[in-house]
Amino acid sequence: MAVKFTSELKYPKPVDVVMKMFTDPAYFERKYQALEVSDFAVTQHVAGDSFSLRYRFRAAGETRVPDFARKLIGDAIRVGQVDAWHVSRRVGTIDIEIGGAPASVHADMKLEADSAKTSVLKLDWQVRCGIPLIGGKIEKLIAGDVQRRTAADGQVSIKLLADYA
Repeated sequence: MAVKFTSELKYPKPVDVVMKMFTDPAYFERKYQALEVSDFAVTQHVAGDSFSLRYRFRAAGETRVPDFARKLIGDAIRVGQVDAWHVSRRVGTIDIEIGGAPASVHADMKLEADSAKTSVLKLDWQVRCGIPLIGGKIEKLIAGDVQRRTAADGQVSIKLLADYA
């Protein structure tokens, strides 16, 4: 079973400006610094129309890890993530692996014009956990954390977007 949900993030700039930001490795470094993750590092970058960026970090802070899950992942969540874009089509994916847990997060992304001067990023998320009996609880926990972090990501990204206009 999997938990599925959607998110939309609105940006006060046209799609070409937003896509320029989404395909800049420096944006990811600045964003995660503002989000106060630790040990952020880019491990692979492919530029061009088939853009991708692989990176890792430790997410702590407001993440609430219940006792039954703490044994698997520890106090801070180790995250490996790949953001990939087909730039000209403005579609992409996010794939997240959570260290120490048989769980994964996937999102299909689509960046669209909301008007001539604004954009919207649509994300269709899917969270999976392969642990019998408690997997559904862990999926819901991860989905809640992803929703909270997506909202924070959007707020930081809007601030950073000013540098790309």
